[in-house]
Amino acid sequence: MTSPLLQVNKLSKRFETGYKGFKRTYNQALHPVSFVLNRGETLAIVGEAGSGKSTLARILVGAEVRTTGEILFEGEALELRNLKQRCRLIRMIFQDPNTSLNPRLTIGELLDEPLKFNTDLDVQARKAQVIDTLRKVGLLPEHAEFYPHMISEGMKQRVAVARALMLNPKIIIADEALTALDLSVRSQILNLLLKLQKEMGLSYIFVSHNLSIIRHFSDKIMVLHKGEMVEKATTENLFNSPQHEYTQRLLQQQDLLNHKRG
Repeated sequence: MTSPLLQVNKLSKRFETGYKGFKRTYNQALHPVSFVLNRGETLAIVGEAGSGKSTLARILVGAEVRTTGEILFEGEALELRNLKQRCRLIRMIFQDPNTSLNPRLTIGELLDEPLKFNTDLDVQARKAQVIDTLRKVGLLPEHAEFYPHMISEGMKQRVAVARALMLNPKIIIADEALTALDLSVRSQILNLLLKLQKEMGLSYIFVSHNLSIIRHFSDKIMVLHKGEMVEKATTENLFNSPQHEYTQRLLQQQDLLNHKRG
């Protein structure tokens, strides 16, 4: 039996908040969580602000150090791989391309950066990969010469997707990456991500508070509440038969929102 692509065992995070008397005090941002992610699969992590979902995403991508637990990639502890290898395996798409894309760099320079720092490719090979990746996300080679302020919001998010693809990762984590987009652009980016998943065999971890976004996109869902995992199920089971009171409340809130918009 092959091991899952990613296996997370009892991962937790606590932050030091100061002292009470002579005793250190902590905030438990994430209680121990465990899950697996298989090849070509999409896991959604949902919960309101402060649920611990972004903390979990940051630990997985290496931007935050875990307090306890282990992360196994293809059966091997992730920390046994160096930072460059980790950068290649798991990449992130951030919520707002306006803040995550450096306005002083051209799009070509933005996409070249990960290659420059994490590969031994020469200038010509890097340029060829930048152009190839721009095409993959539905942009033109000439967009490499543009600056972020010269393109639309939807195009900026395509650049953010392209940057996540630059090192041919196995897993992409999208942290609220579609929330700020209008509906038509959102569906375009979702379709792009599904197409890339099919072509490249990518696995996704989608971090969101919006259940309607991930309903038609994810294979399974994990629900976090105040740092604790309260429910984990296939997407179909979670929507048809939510077990936890908090999940039921999230679904009701989403139904109300959709009804108001409709």
